[in-house]
Order: sequence, then C-alpha cells, then structure tokens
Amino acid sequence: MKVKHPANGFRVNLSSSQPAVTNGNAVLRESDAQGGDDPEDSAKLREATRRLYAQLKEMETRHAEEKGRLQAESREFGVRLARQTEQLQTVEKLSEERGQQVEELQRLLGSMAIESRKLQDQMAAGEEELLQLKADKEEREEDEQRCEELNKEVAVLKEKIHHLDDMLKCQQRKVRHMIEQLQNSRTVIQERDRSIRDLEERVFLLEGENREMHAHLQYFRECQESTEEKPEVVYSKTLTPTTQTNKALPVIKIIEVKSEPSLDQWNDQLENTV
Repeated sequence: MKVKHPANGFRVNLSSSQPAVTNGNAVLRESDAQGGDDPEDSAKLREATRRLYAQLKEMETRHAEEKGRLQAESREFGVRLARQTEQLQTVEKLSEERGQQVEELQRLLGSMAIESRKLQDQMAAGEEELLQLKADKEEREEDEQRCEELNKEVAVLKEKIHHLDDMLKCQQRKVRHMIEQLQNSRTVIQERDRSIRDLEERVFLLEGENREMHAHLQYFRECQESTEEKPEVVYSKTLTPTTQTNKALPVIKIIEVKSEPSLDQWNDQLENTV
C-alpha cells in the first residue's frame, strides 16, 4: 500500500495498483499519467486482436475445409467398408458351400472305397473258385459252364474295379482342388478382416483429429470473446476530516478497470496455441 498526501492535509491510503490523485477530484492510473504509453499499448493490443481474429477466421476456414475433407474420407471409408463387408460375406458363403461340397465328396469317396473293397473281395473269391474249378478238370459240364460264367464275372468285376479306380482318382483330384480353393478363401477372408480393421482404425483417427480441431477452434473463439470484454467499476468516496474545519473537502472518484493481458502475454498465448 502507498500513502498519498493531498493538499488538504488528509491522508488517503491507495493500493499500488490504483492511480494517483492529479486534481483532487479524480483518481487515475499511473499508466495514464505517463503520457502516450496507453495509446501505443492499445494500438498494439488492437493489432494483436486483429491478428488473432484473422488467425481465427483462417482457422475456421481451414477447419471447415478439413472437416469437409474428413467427412468425405469418412464417407469413402464407409462405402469401402460396406463393399468389403459384402465381399467378405460372399466369400464366407462360397467357402461354406465349398466346405459342404468337400464333405459330400468325402462321404462319396468313403462309399466308393467301401464298394471297391467289396468288389475286390468278390473278385478274390471268384478267382479262388476259378482256380478250384481249373484244378478239377474232370468236373461235370456244369462246372465248365460255371467256370465260364465266373470268367465273365471276373472280367466284368475287373472292368468295374478299373472304372472305380479312375473315378476315385478323379474325385481325389477334385477334393484336393476344393481344399486348395477353401484354403485360398480363408486367406482372402483373413486379408479382408485385416483391411476392415485398418479402415476402422483410420476412421477412429480421423474422428480424433476432427475433435481436436474442434477443440482448437473453440479455444480461439473463447480467446476472441475474452478480448472484447472490459468490465469497469466506478464509485465515489467523500473524505471524512479527523478535526473540525470549515474547508470544503474533495470527492474522490475511483475507477477500477479489470487488468488485461499485456502484448507479450498475447503473443506467448498465440504462439503456444499455434
């Protein structure tokens, strides 16, 4: 606190931040008594405010452009994601159908293998019976006729076995081809899953950048609004004498102005924000 002694001999206690008495009727700030510093600081402050406002407008324009670009990218990623999902569903459906076909072919191969073993057993039995008939040369004509029938049956069975072997080999090739296609389909599904995860991560990053840009824009708007507000409190106070006197006492008018940040503080704040 500083103690000021007016001309009337009464002491007035004023804060160091309060202006000094100049004419006995008003209290001004010390910066007002120093001459042309306030106009220069005000001009600098207005210049900083204009620069901040210009940067705010530029940031708003950039934010609008960036927002449009991000929204376009988000829509594009959404379309790509839908397309990838549809393709993935198609591949999964095709893979399921191929799996069912493979299972059906495997069941068919099992049935054919069982039938082939039965035919081989029948052929072995026929050959054994044929050898037995050949050994008995003195058998009746019925045995010779049976031998001819068995020879024919053996020839037919051999032809069937050969045909079944060809079919088995063909079906095995088909099964191997179907298994390869199924493995390729699973590989495609895994690649689609990775692509979908990459797209989802990109969308998440774009949304985070959009929120961060919105926060910066809100901060600049709040700074602009704070520079336009200067609350002032004005009140008067009559001095009370400590002794009896007929002399008229002055009325002190006190003006309190909310302190504003200096030009250096504005520049530091602008640099930190950018």
